[in-house]
Amino acid sequence: MKRMLALLLAAVLLMSIAAAETLRDDAYTDVPTAMTQDSVAELFATADCRAETLQPDERSIALLDSVYKFVWEEGNRPARYYDVPTQEKIAALIGGDIDALHMTEAMRLQLSGAPEDTVTVTMRLNVEYTPGQLIVVVLGIPQEDGAYVWYPYRGRVETLGEIKWEIPAADWQVLCLQPISFHVLTDRIGPRGGKLWGYEEYYEQTPPVFSKDAGDVKRMRYWYSEWGEKIEDNFRVWLVDLNDPMQAEVQRIGAHVADGKPILDYFPEDRKAEALLMLPADVAPATLVAYDVIALMAEEYKDTYGDVNVEIVFGTAYDPLKAMVVLAGFVNQDDPRAPFVEWYVLRAEALKPQEGQDKSDSVEIGLKQLFLPDMEERPVMLVVISQELDVQ
Repeated sequence: MKRMLALLLAAVLLMSIAAAETLRDDAYTDVPTAMTQDSVAELFATADCRAETLQPDERSIALLDSVYKFVWEEGNRPARYYDVPTQEKIAALIGGDIDALHMTEAMRLQLSGAPEDTVTVTMRLNVEYTPGQLIVVVLGIPQEDGAYVWYPYRGRVETLGEIKWEIPAADWQVLCLQPISFHVLTDRIGPRGGKLWGYEEYYEQTPPVFSKDAGDVKRMRYWYSEWGEKIEDNFRVWLVDLNDPMQAEVQRIGAHVADGKPILDYFPEDRKAEALLMLPADVAPATLVAYDVIALMAEEYKDTYGDVNVEIVFGTAYDPLKAMVVLAGFVNQDDPRAPFVEWYVLRAEALKPQEGQDKSDSVEIGLKQLFLPDMEERPVMLVVISQELDVQ
């Protein structure tokens, strides 16, 4: 029976390639949708001290979930997540409105060493932070009651993609006692645009295109520079067909599932561990099924604008009560015939269904700023995974 079920699920996966009907909307999240340690290429400190990134754990994922809910779901500005004294310190550091900041990085760090003087920390990232860009680094020490004590510092970018900040010796001695939280707050500036301080939104009714609805509602964003001039933001994400290497990867995944192996076992161990951390603790890997496989590309993404949430309409009816996660991968550039070598774990959630229904055809997926620029040159493949859905 288990063998038969595995074969059926593999068939579902292989038939799901063209299941996505439309990409309904995209929006900057102003907060990371997933941990961002993968964006760090190098991290070091002066004065015989060390700084290193750590993989996510349950506490760091819980913190990010809390910040994400506060910003994305409740509509608050990221800097308002911190306590009032920390907000006041951030305001003093930037000499301006903290609501102009959005959060682009969230990860765990471990500091070590016993400095006598101020320590300079340098973080080199595979993200194009621009020289002169406004940067605030916020470090957090977890407390036993689940709260955090926050240490904000003014950062700087002197070289493309490199963030530096100073930590006083007294702070360092406290911060190095245990793993800490690391956040980056920045303003909307990028190599393709100017400094942006705010925006307005309106809703435009557009003719239906590949949609079941009478019409799609698309959110249009207009950004304003510090001089009040409107700046067009032409960023968009769209669905594309799976190319031949992606089709081959789907076949490999399907064969893996047909052998009765859990879908997450197909991916690298660190990605499997990260995916499980993003799911409720009581979710068993054996209950997860890959239902849809799609490919996306992007254009006009502005570097360091942060993660993007996309709403995609699927043929599959997803259950908001079932846990979901997405694995995103790029074709192996050294050998397109080989399995994928780049995988990322993404946040996913089935949106609230229409009144009178218990399932939804719309899924919200978070795309990482780390690979959004790459999506302008090559498509990314998404494997949409959910707890096993009830068939009616």
